[in-house]
Amino acid sequence: MLIKSIKLKNIRSYDEKEISFKLGSTLLSGDIGSGKSTVLLSIDFALFGLGRGALSGASLLRNGKKNGFVELNFEIDGKNIIIKRTLKREANVNQDSGYIIIDNVKKELTPM
Repeated sequence: MLIKSIKLKNIRSYDEKEISFKLGSTLLSGDIGSGKSTVLLSIDFALFGLGRGALSGASLLRNGKKNGFVELNFEIDGKNIIIKRTLKREANVNQDSGYIIIDNVKKELTPM
């Protein structure tokens, strides 16, 4: 898998951010609290969603915000794939609908 980019909106310390990854190895570095772990948690969320007990929506969604999303763009076996997962705050923070695009073919999906 080759990760190309990630977009974050209202995810932890990120208001709105797009990060592009160049071909090759990437080193995330910075001071404590600069968002390195958030990038890794966001990749995990995009690929696997909210796991039971592993990652909560409340720990990902930025405080005071009603919704947010992670959009991950990557390549596997020559196929370009984009996954978008969203979070929505109601009584609790839950995963909302999203989509997957594989080689420009889009499928709208629910978290279930």
